[in-house]
Amino acid sequence: MEVYGCAANQGDASIMKGILVERGHELVESLDEADASIIVTCTVIDTTQQRMINRIRELNKKPLIVAGCMASAQQDLVKKVAKNALLLPPRYIHCVADLLEGKNEFYYMPKAGLPRKIDIRLNIPISDGCLYNCSYCITKKARGNLTSYNLKDIVKDIENAIKNGCKEIRLTSQDTASYGKDIGESLPHLINEVADLEGDFRIRVGMMHPLSAHKIFDELMEAYKNKKVYKFLHLPLQSASPKILKAMRRGYDYELFKDLVFEFRKKFKDSSFATDIIVAFPNESQEDFEITLSALEEISPDVTNITRFSPRPHTDAWNMKRLPTQIAKERSRILTCVATKIAYENNKKLVGRTYEVLVLEEYKEWKIGKTDSYKSVFLKKANIGEFINAKIIDATPTHLNGEELYLHD
Repeated sequence: MEVYGCAANQGDASIMKGILVERGHELVESLDEADASIIVTCTVIDTTQQRMINRIRELNKKPLIVAGCMASAQQDLVKKVAKNALLLPPRYIHCVADLLEGKNEFYYMPKAGLPRKIDIRLNIPISDGCLYNCSYCITKKARGNLTSYNLKDIVKDIENAIKNGCKEIRLTSQDTASYGKDIGESLPHLINEVADLEGDFRIRVGMMHPLSAHKIFDELMEAYKNKKVYKFLHLPLQSASPKILKAMRRGYDYELFKDLVFEFRKKFKDSSFATDIIVAFPNESQEDFEITLSALEEISPDVTNITRFSPRPHTDAWNMKRLPTQIAKERSRILTCVATKIAYENNKKLVGRTYEVLVLEEYKEWKIGKTDSYKSVFLKKANIGEFINAKIIDATPTHLNGEELYLHD
């Protein structure tokens, strides 16, 4: 199985792996060993789509299941590349073993209470779909309207994951802040219930639409006070220009967005904030671009994901007139330089300080952990899964370098 794209795809994949193993299948590491392949696709921008198409072609030598967003939003395109491939849309991932075993009938089941492959960090889907209808977004076409999963079932799944060694729970959705709007529940209630579980673990709250976050902000900030919750906020700005935000159908203005960020930072001095920006959206003037650039400098994110506008099929923005590639590249370059400088300045301020770090992965000769504000710390000596105290001795735009002070369980 190969998995691409967002946290939602990663969460879906852990469920699919759990179901396959329970049904007696074995997951192998290479195509040569495999009897069949599964690719969980992403199609958020055109370059990703092209990568997916190339990979589908390469995997199409054996029976192939194409899952993820392309399996629902671009079925014709997949079939053009691999006509015998079986399609598994995101809402039907629980049918993966049936499909592999020749039963081609789909039925709905929520993504809570299903088997899953437990790792030290786990993406837990809390809902699928979205309340909004942004003019550029193909994910809405792929995953549909908001469907939240039962709170008790989610909590039970997380409790089981923690008992089986999971240390980082990532609450995952297209918009975590809208969780429960369709079932009389809320994200703050879910966070509190998860944080009440026994065990030493951390909760990462995934991306939120600013409008959804605004509606529950006070309760959300209360829930964030729990030590188990990373002081990390992921709010996509996309643009700060009123004209472009309106064309994108985002539903908020920069002032509302900025208030959320500043309020979060006021409540949690030691926190981090990530955002997303789409550069060179159709009709973005130099002035619109400069408004966004000024906003970036004002809100100074720790992480900025910058994407050049990419028209996606079946969206309203598909038919809008694109800006010349050269302009898009140049604006992207300028934004990237500013964002990198901001991230570096933010991280440099942390040198000399001591943090508790949860060690989660290995990279080359390094162990990588997370501070309570979700900053990545590279360490020389540490054991995966433990909390250690580390002094920050150096910083880069993307991470901190730390020195272990002492270890404890």
